Parts: sequence; structure tokens; C-alpha cells
Amino acid sequence: MKDVDVSSAYWLAEALRLKESQWGPIEDTAEVRRVVAAGGDFTQRVLRRACYLGERLGWLLVQQQVLRWLRGCVLVLGVIFILLGLGMAAGALSRPHGSVNILLAWVALLGAPSLSLLLWLVSFWWQPHQEGRGFVVGHITMWLSQRFVRGPDQALMLRALLSLWGQQASLRWRFGLLNHVLWLLALLAAAVMLVLLLTAKRYSFAWETTLLTPSHFVAWVQLVGWLPQQLGFAMPEMAVIAQSDGSTLLPMSAQVQWSQWLLGCLVVYGMLPRLMALFVCIFMLWRAQRRRSELGALPGITELKPRLQPQTEYVGVDAIAGEDQVPQAQVVQERPALLAPTAVIGIELPSDQVWPPFMLPDRWRDEGVVDSREQRHQLLTALVQHPVTHLVLCVDAEQTPDRGVVAWLAELATYADYCSIYLLNAKDNQHGEKPDRRESWYERLKKAGFYAIYTHSEPLLFELSSS
Repeated sequence: MKDVDVSSAYWLAEALRLKESQWGPIEDTAEVRRVVAAGGDFTQRVLRRACYLGERLGWLLVQQQVLRWLRGCVLVLGVIFILLGLGMAAGALSRPHGSVNILLAWVALLGAPSLSLLLWLVSFWWQPHQEGRGFVVGHITMWLSQRFVRGPDQALMLRALLSLWGQQASLRWRFGLLNHVLWLLALLAAAVMLVLLLTAKRYSFAWETTLLTPSHFVAWVQLVGWLPQQLGFAMPEMAVIAQSDGSTLLPMSAQVQWSQWLLGCLVVYGMLPRLMALFVCIFMLWRAQRRRSELGALPGITELKPRLQPQTEYVGVDAIAGEDQVPQAQVVQERPALLAPTAVIGIELPSDQVWPPFMLPDRWRDEGVVDSREQRHQLLTALVQHPVTHLVLCVDAEQTPDRGVVAWLAELATYADYCSIYLLNAKDNQHGEKPDRRESWYERLKKAGFYAIYTHSEPLLFELSSS
């Protein structure tokens, strides 16, 4: 089994739970046998079963595709928000009447970020017990990802990921984290653009109002500028504020004070609240990730307990064989080297069979002849604890190749990257033709997906040494 981190294993388990709850159980006899042989508590067994099935179904690759698509969507949103921040700064310093309107510039820089932050805070009161998606940002992210996701497996993995985050109570915090990071990008881009524009061009600032008196405007500027002033940003003097009505030509020092006041408001009322909200989301997400969902309490998982933690372990009973039904083995076609870690196993051989059938090369392990239930269990445990690259399964060609034996070979083949079949006692008759029973072995093994079939040890060792 490939190395799978814990988060991916939980993700696979949730995907299997959703699929099996909708389409019925997946054939997992071989995987359950390996899980039982490996041991562990019930959660570990559920996750190990999910990893084995995920590897067989190709879901590990699908996970990487879904994550790549999600990262692509986040990257697209990041570019959009950076452009949004640049536009906010350019719009704030626009001067259709010759001077920058101070109030409109303040609203242009802080209006949209403040409204978005307010909606995020309101969502805790509006949906206190529901897993929201961060309002617009979350919905846009899922809409973009669904446009990229193609195929039932990809859709299932995306649905399973959202379901898993919902079980962990982390969906709100994940989309909140994304929301704050994107807005921080926009505000940072706006601050950089603001500094560049103020450095490269000369601006004059003025306030315009029809309803308010100059005293009201002075009070508002001082109130808003008090906190940035405590952090080191300049605030225009009262006289400068009162004279900035567009009718008086002010010195450049007054325009510098307005520039620093506007930049200080952007940092203090735009960036700092987002940073605090970002740290809150990170902390809550850290707490949520520490609380792993209890798999045993989920519907669709509890039904697995009798099979994954059986009171008595059994080898299994074959179903009634249909016409020419052969189990399929998962066999890799790339032949290993001669000195690759290899296990040689005899399958239901007669008692007078010479064992081992040939001299084993270095790094080849003799696992003996396996016949009884106890021997099968010991073999599977050994293959799990001491995995090998290559399996050489030796069978008696004089016996009938029934479906149970072929199924047992196909299951063993999943415990290594490559599998070879050695037909013992497969001798040609006097006319040089293959006996009928030998022909039956070839037919069934090839239908099961085995192609490395040998009747003598010399060709086996020669092909391995030349690979």
C-alpha cells in the first residue's frame, strides 16, 4: 500500500461511506483480509480498508486531481482580488474635479472590505449552528471547482471532502480563512498601489459636503484618525482639516498629512481587523482538526465492525461458480530484478512434493507450503509485516485449477508489485503436447490476469536476471 497521510485516509473513508450508502457495498474481501491480518483498533482498520480500496480504485490519483483543481481555483481568486485591490486604490485617488474627495476615497478603500467583514460576523448570528461557506467567497470557490471537476469519481471526492470538513466543524473556518487571506491580498495590493501613486503623482485632497457643517467633518476626521495616530500615522491638524474645503490652497505638507491619514486608515481599519479574523480562523481550524470525527458513530461505518473486527476469523467460502468466471488479479507488468525481495510460496501442494522446488537466489524468502486456515493467516500476517516486491506462487499442475485456488492466487498477488506463477509437475506428454489439465491452468491464469507463468525454474530465473 502506498503511504497515505491521516487526512487523506479520512477523506477516502468518507468517500467510500458516501458511495456505499448510495450504490451498495464494494467488493472488498481481499482488502478486509489484509486489514484483519494487520490488526489495530476499529478506526485504524476502517482507515486501512479505505486506503487499500482507494489504491485499487485509483482514488489516490483522483484526490490529487481534486486538490490541484481547488488550488487552481484559489489561485484564480487570488489574482482577481489583487486586481480588485489595485482598482480600489486607483478609484480612491481619482480626481474628476481636480482634487481627491477625502470622504469618497475613504469609502472606496474601506467600503467593500468592511462590508464583507461585517457579513462574515453576521453569519455567526444568522447561521450559528450551520456550516456556512464564507458567503460569496466560499460559493465562488465551489462554483469554480465544480466547473473544473469532471467525472463521477471527482465529484464524489469533492462531495466527500466537504462532508468531512462539515463533520469536523471546520468548513466555516476554512472558507473564513480563505475569505480573509483573499481580502488581505486585495488590501495589500491597494496599499502598495496607493503608495506608488502618491509617490509618483501630486495629489490635493479636499472634502465636499452639502448637508454637514465643517465642524462635523473635523470631528469625523479626528475620530477616525485617532487610532491610526496611536500607531504612528500622521493626522491632519484641525486647521488643515477645516481649510481643506477646496477654496484654500494648502501647502504640500498638508497634502502629505492627508496621504498618511488615508494610508493609516487603510492599514488600521482594513488590514488589522482582517489579520485578527485570520488568526481566529487559524486557531479554530487547528482546534477542529484536532477533533477527528468518530468513524464508529457514522452510518455506513458501524456496519463494517463485524467484518473488520470479527469475533472469529475465517478464510471464506467460495460462491457457486458461474460459467468460466475467473477472479481478476491486480498484476504489474514491469518485471523486477533477480535480487529484488521475493517470497516463494507453495499453494496446496501434495505431501510428497519436494520443497523448495529449486535453489533460491539471495534475498529470496521461503514461506513454505500453505494449505490450512492457520497457515494462510500466518502467511498474510508475514506479508503485511515484511512486504516483498515479487511473489512466486507454486501450484500443482496435476490438480484441477478450480476457481477457489485462482481466487486465492489473485488475492495473494495484491501483496506484491509483481507475481509469477510456477506450475509444478507440468510435464509434456509423449507426443510433446500440453496435457488438458495444464492447458486449463494456462487458460484460467491468463483470464485472471497472470502472464508470468512458468513450468520450469530456469526460464523464470533467466528472465529475472536479464531484466
